[in-house]
Amino acid sequence: MVNIYTKILITIILFFISFNLKANSNYFKFNYGISSNNVEASAASGTGSGAITTDEDDAGYMLSGGYMIGDNWGVDLMYYDMGDSKITVTKDDILQVDNANFSVETAGDITRNVTGFGIGFITGSNNENKLLSLDYYLKVGIHSWDEGGSTTLMDDDTGFKSKYYNEGIGAYGGIGISMNLYESTSLDLAYDIIGVSTNVDFDNNSSLLSAGLRFKF
Repeated sequence: MVNIYTKILITIILFFISFNLKANSNYFKFNYGISSNNVEASAASGTGSGAITTDEDDAGYMLSGGYMIGDNWGVDLMYYDMGDSKITVTKDDILQVDNANFSVETAGDITRNVTGFGIGFITGSNNENKLLSLDYYLKVGIHSWDEGGSTTLMDDDTGFKSKYYNEGIGAYGGIGISMNLYESTSLDLAYDIIGVSTNVDFDNNSSLLSAGLRFKF
């Protein structure tokens, strides 16, 4: 699935490039950093399941690119991998997910990975690649997300999977700042928020605080 998303993003970026000859109207950037994901699971109340622990932080990355239609606005395309979240459980724990309880048969870790791709609008400043100049930007759009993974630790693995591993359409947004280092290459610092819900909003969100390189061409 990751390969398919990457190919789709690259194809769309190349499409924009092939139809636009204006210098520095296109951009591509790669950012890597610290991600945080919402686990959305907990010990069922009143069951005494005290051994359940969660880890929502991991490393993630984002590939993005697009075309600046005007001097300060354009179209943004992106693919992301927010890394894994983890739930550690022991035998006979009761885990609650989306108001449903599931019994743990085998101790271990339950992991879930959040990936997806999206399209939106970007607006920002344009300092024309002056050395050490700063560009600020804001972007917002919609994306297709996938919470992937599997487990064999539960008494009802199929039922648990239907509640915990999902996909849908959500909203995404981000802010960032780029410092020009050399000609069309900039150091990029960004904060992105990924809404993992079926209502095209920012509920149950994942986030990425990252640094990377941005190229204009």
